[in-house]
Amino acid sequence: MSKIKILIVEDEPIIALNLKQVLSELGYEPCGIANNRCNTMKLLNEKNILPDLILMDIYLQGPTTGIELANELKDILINTPVIFLTANSELSTIKKASETLAYGYLIKPYKKSHLQAAIEIAIKKAQEDKKNNFDLNSIKNINKTLEYRLDLKKESKSRTVKLKYGYLFDKEKEILYFGDEPVKLTLKEIKIIKILCHTPGQNVSQEQLEYAIWQDEPAGYAAFRSLLFRLRNKIHKDLIKNQNNTGYKIELL
Repeated sequence: MSKIKILIVEDEPIIALNLKQVLSELGYEPCGIANNRCNTMKLLNEKNILPDLILMDIYLQGPTTGIELANELKDILINTPVIFLTANSELSTIKKASETLAYGYLIKPYKKSHLQAAIEIAIKKAQEDKKNNFDLNSIKNINKTLEYRLDLKKESKSRTVKLKYGYLFDKEKEILYFGDEPVKLTLKEIKIIKILCHTPGQNVSQEQLEYAIWQDEPAGYAAFRSLLFRLRNKIHKDLIKNQNNTGYKIELL
């Protein structure tokens, strides 16, 4: 059985290394250490690290806090639980952290047993949430597929789709423009934009997107998540929205 991969986001090197050692002793696999938003994104994007759980300090190096970073990652690493580790026990901070839908909040210094309990509970809860979302999506998929086919016929009459933040998609040439300049995208990234622009402003399920990209052999959730992460780093971060884990839509002008 593969070990649970845990990403450590902590700006104090000594604390981060100690946490890495503790996680290894508990039987987990520390898959990376980052001290701020920039380094976290590098690990996820350039090294394609896909953690099962993130341990997040609230106060990080740089202007972005752990709470702000967790909010940003919520749309990128769907169903990946976050546990906050912090010395801050103020109620206002705890309330802000809870708005990120975090799966835990541990006050430093924490006990080894408390850390393990928080991780196990978070992983179990995330697995249940993912299953519930999958079951709900499966029920809706038949109707969504019919709606999608109708929308394809309707939208095919229009060649271009005007999008938010200065983007425009040419459906005939299959090119995404930012202003007058084409955005350099891979074939798989273009396929995501293409299928979302065939139903602009409407949800498209992850299953439909995966099928459009890997028709012969679906590559799985991790590969799709990594592809979407790289695409979002080339365009405005809010152009493609995740709709409460029910699917994705592209923002219209």
